[in-house]
Amino acid sequence: MTQAQDRSMQSSDDADLARLLRRARRRGLFESLSRVYAEFPETTCENCARCCFESPGIFFVEHLRLIDLLAAMPRHRRGTLFDRALGELFFSWIEPERQCIFLESSRCTVYQDRPLACRLFGLAPPEDRDLAEAQARLAARQEAHHLRLLGIEIPGAVLQRSLVSCDRVRDGQGRPARVDGDAIAARIAHLDAVLLPQEVVVREFCFRSLPERLGAAALGTETIDGMRVQLLRRAQRGEATGDLLQLVRRQARLPAVLSKKQKRR
Repeated sequence: MTQAQDRSMQSSDDADLARLLRRARRRGLFESLSRVYAEFPETTCENCARCCFESPGIFFVEHLRLIDLLAAMPRHRRGTLFDRALGELFFSWIEPERQCIFLESSRCTVYQDRPLACRLFGLAPPEDRDLAEAQARLAARQEAHHLRLLGIEIPGAVLQRSLVSCDRVRDGQGRPARVDGDAIAARIAHLDAVLLPQEVVVREFCFRSLPERLGAAALGTETIDGMRVQLLRRAQRGEATGDLLQLVRRQARLPAVLSKKQKRR
């Protein structure tokens, strides 16, 4: 893809992941990302994993970093995580007990590489937490209304699980820890701008999770939307969904960068 094609890109779904992964390595973007992460204060919490109730939204450079991590994993491990991603992608709106695809036994399996959203959890001032929670609840109600028009009822427990705040995170002195999340997010968005057109960076920001990004790359957004409705309707009627999921899995085409272990540069 040329620079002119980069400028014409409408979505990160159109990106050549292998090419941009090489660019990210060449430009030292992962090292820059690590330096941003390193500025966070050391914190403690109760390790309850309540903040891991779903896969978080990520910036594109974080997506590439996680892709790089996945590419180095054994094939069977990648397959397991992709199957979990599909499960979250299709059934998250009717499963109150969902969790992040990387959470196992209440522990994060990619803790050192966790994205910004995870690192910010519990570090926002109370007024920011209240606003974020109100926005999350509103977004959940809007999506529930959309799905209800398609004949899919969202359990009340799902609407109530939009946990976006926590008051149990403490710094080394036992005090509530605080950081300027907006300023940090802007710095990571600046890294995204090395990889994507500015309008795509602004539009997508960190709103899409790894399952959403992987699903779009492997199946396409239109396929995902159609399959989600079919699967949710079946599940709510108590019908089997395994055959349809197997069909989806066979149709999925993981990005080439995940087809085999990549050489690190």
